[in-house]
Amino acid sequence: MKNKKLVSCVVAVALAILCIVGLIFFLSQEETELEREWSYPVDESEYPYPVLDSNEKVEDLSFAWYRPPFPPGGPLKFEFVGQFPKVPDKMLLYKIIRPKNVTEAYVRELANKYFNKELSEYVNIPIDAGYRRNGNFCNLNTSAYNFMFEAHTGFFDLFKRRKARKKLSEDRKDYPSDEEGIKIATEYLKERDLLPEEAYLYGASDVNIESVGAIQVWFTRKIGQYKIWGRGSTISVRIGVAGEITRVSKSWFEYEPYKLVPIKSPKEAVNQLKYGNALLATSSGKATRMELAYHYPHNDEYIQPVYSFGFENPKSYSLVPAIEPEYLKSHEEMRKKYK
Repeated sequence: MKNKKLVSCVVAVALAILCIVGLIFFLSQEETELEREWSYPVDESEYPYPVLDSNEKVEDLSFAWYRPPFPPGGPLKFEFVGQFPKVPDKMLLYKIIRPKNVTEAYVRELANKYFNKELSEYVNIPIDAGYRRNGNFCNLNTSAYNFMFEAHTGFFDLFKRRKARKKLSEDRKDYPSDEEGIKIATEYLKERDLLPEEAYLYGASDVNIESVGAIQVWFTRKIGQYKIWGRGSTISVRIGVAGEITRVSKSWFEYEPYKLVPIKSPKEAVNQLKYGNALLATSSGKATRMELAYHYPHNDEYIQPVYSFGFENPKSYSLVPAIEPEYLKSHEEMRKKYK
């Protein structure tokens, strides 16, 4: 009798253990499935590129961002109140193609191509303009204009000196309307082959006409469906009284697909932002939306995916690196590089 009771107890205990193990396995499987719900597999036929090896690390974009010394367990006053997006498990990393063999002749040819007297009565860089180079910054100067080309990035900026402008006014009525400004800027850029097909209008606004004396129209682009932050995707035109072109800037990096990189989950990105490990943070408080985007760095050789957070204030935003941490260089390694 005692043996039967003992056997029954052993069986009961074994069944209980099996139930507990089964429950744990079920919950772990359920958690795994839930964890997978944030992503979907990238279509490898559409992106036939290798995955970045974890030994080939890229720069952690959050390294340069100032992080205050939070006390232990003391995150930012940040809350995400929107919905997590469903994102691909991998995204393309793009390699930036930098300008090569930038010489004085190259800079003069570029200026003459886009800004010569035959193209515009307002903008003219003569062939004998004074040339000066300081590091990566190449300048052509005249009494009326300055043309600057940055050899490292391909960015250029041309502005007309204030003293050379035909007329200045603090009256908004003397300037084109936003709609007229958009038309003037678009036609001007198209005539000079300065508006690529993928560029689209980003906005038009009054610059402070009291100090700058111009309205501004600018264009940008996307990589596929993704917005781009940082330098490398902006064309802007400033327009003065009576449609006078006073400044033209173009920052438009060339790039090519490099490799696929694994993406961290939206939940991980939110936690990273809470503790200040962001690429850029212009606000705390309630973030209402988040999405994947790309970011152009100034010094790095790659265009990286990031999470972009939008806040209740439409002018506020924050960016967090989207690449899984194991594919990023440590901050210690980056400190040595930028010492």
